[in-house]
Amino acid sequence: MNKVCLLSIVTLMTGLLSLSVHADEAKLAVVDMQVILQKAPQISKINDALTRQFKGRQDSIVKAQNELQKEAENLQKNAAVMQADKRSNLENKLMIDRNNVNSMIAAFQKDLSKQQSESLHSFSQQLDSVVSKVAAQSGYDLVIQKASTLYAKNNLDITQQILDVLKRA
Repeated sequence: MNKVCLLSIVTLMTGLLSLSVHADEAKLAVVDMQVILQKAPQISKINDALTRQFKGRQDSIVKAQNELQKEAENLQKNAAVMQADKRSNLENKLMIDRNNVNSMIAAFQKDLSKQQSESLHSFSQQLDSVVSKVAAQSGYDLVIQKASTLYAKNNLDITQQILDVLKRA
């Protein structure tokens, strides 16, 4: 029984040693995705395009919210002196308008989120292609996100190389 355990331990240790020898041969790199998302010109273009695309709807929502606020203030200010049926009509209108504004906001957020997702997916594909190209040209076997590592030497960071290629794209 002891011989079996000893043999298993020796086999395991041999496997671990051979694994570390092969790992020394692998060429690794890291990419800081936070920096990429902050500095890539494509992200700036995406943000500008989304702003242009959704500015009109955002302005409409702000205008509707302001009108709703004025209606609510009017109701609160004049409720005590209003006739019951006028107050009831104004309360109903306020409730309908509030629901409409909430629907506008929900639709806006849904559409914006969908468009952001589509745009970022396109950028992600481009980024994957750039990382693969840089890795292949530089002979890297593995490129990982910097946030996924506990420690990496600065000379393993190829973020700036990736940004340079993205800026030329």
